[in-house]
Amino acid sequence: MFSKILVPVDGSENSKRAFNYALYLSKNLKGEVTILNVADAPPTVYLQSQKVLDELLEKYSKAREKVFDDYQELAERESIRIKTKIIFGNPGQEIVKFSLKDESDMIVIGNRGMGHLKEMIIGSVSSTVIHDAKCPVLLVK
Repeated sequence: MFSKILVPVDGSENSKRAFNYALYLSKNLKGEVTILNVADAPPTVYLQSQKVLDELLEKYSKAREKVFDDYQELAERESIRIKTKIIFGNPGQEIVKFSLKDESDMIVIGNRGMGHLKEMIIGSVSSTVIHDAKCPVLLVK
């Protein structure tokens, strides 16, 4: 039923709680977990050299991979193997796109608990995912 679970993570306590729920579901449903980190692309406006740009992107990706360390450790404690993926772009939109591409059966996402006014003005990643995803979404508070 839920054999492919996607968990967007950013290192926050809410995303760690969501990840713990995903591990629990994975363990009980024998599913696989993919954690996804969506980052803003590094600024490249002033770079004229492709080599410098490539080096910057590599360093930026390595720094983003450190976000996964805590999640890897939690998964190892539960003897669950996880997949990791970093992509760049608008978080809400990219999570939905990735879930379709990866054929995720479920998305487990943390909620930051933004107020209604702030959410109306700047939007919310979890709100975008809930409204646009084509699979079930579990929102963890």
